Amino acid sequence: MRSNTHGLFSRVLSFAIFSLLMLPCIEVLGQRGVQPSIDRDEYFRRLEERALKLSGKFAEISGTQPVKLFDAREPQSNPKRLPSFDSPNPGFSQSGYDATSMQSEFISDFNGTGVGTKKFIDEEVIEYQPTMEDKRGQYFLRPSIALQVNGDQKFNTLLTDLTKIDSHIGYSLGLHAGTRVENFNLGVRLGYHYNKFSKSTTSLSLEGENELLSFLVSGGYSVSLREKLTLELGAGLGFSNRFNFALLDVRGSVLPPISSDKTVFTYEFSLLLDYAYTENLSAFAGYRFVGVSKNGPFDRNVSHLFELGLGASF
Repeated sequence: MRSNTHGLFSRVLSFAIFSLLMLPCIEVLGQRGVQPSIDRDEYFRRLEERALKLSGKFAEISGTQPVKLFDAREPQSNPKRLPSFDSPNPGFSQSGYDATSMQSEFISDFNGTGVGTKKFIDEEVIEYQPTMEDKRGQYFLRPSIALQVNGDQKFNTLLTDLTKIDSHIGYSLGLHAGTRVENFNLGVRLGYHYNKFSKSTTSLSLEGENELLSFLVSGGYSVSLREKLTLELGAGLGFSNRFNFALLDVRGSVLPPISSDKTVFTYEFSLLLDYAYTENLSAFAGYRFVGVSKNGPFDRNVSHLFELGLGASF
């Protein structure tokens, strides 16, 4: 009887000890079975709390300030929306996106002394417009040929019938070379001009020639009308060697020739349309107004030149 009681007591004690040892495992298993799932925000919030607690403990040990969280920025009332690259709007382009002003804020805390705010604002991007120097090259060379229409010029003589002589249509050859600086150009122009003139009355007749070899320094400004079409305005100043020769016939008697050779002052104004049909070659048409000072008995004269030519840029 005593041995049976002692055996029963031993079994009850063993079961009690086993129950105490298994209780934590049962509790953990029960918690796992009933633990609710949490979302991502709650998960990161708990990580944040643990990080703050660990930071506080390390701060107490090291004697430093604990780490603080970033302050949330206030939502903007009317935030700017940047265009998307896959926007269905056909008017959107990369240049429009680049021209949009960007703004960002960086908020930081330095050793717990307060919140410091620093703003980085990018300037508005301005679309770059290439100049004529960028499009065509730094240097140019332009040979040309022109139809020359001279105005009637005065002839200083005692014969009243010859005070005004008629100029005929002539021609001109030119070579213009220079350099471009952005949309401006600076160069030199060589030109040769030739035309004839005459005058006839009942008692006398006059026939002669007018030659001009010119050297001018020119400057101009170019405006791009199209991708390949350019309008250029220019002006020039310089000197020319002017040669005039005339034969006078009075009632069938030819007088000694009248000639004059002199260096004269020359000026011009020009208007040019240039079309680039390749990267380095172009064709142009233009108008030039050329004026020269007097040469002996031959008074000052003006010419209207309608020219065509080719241009090379490099």
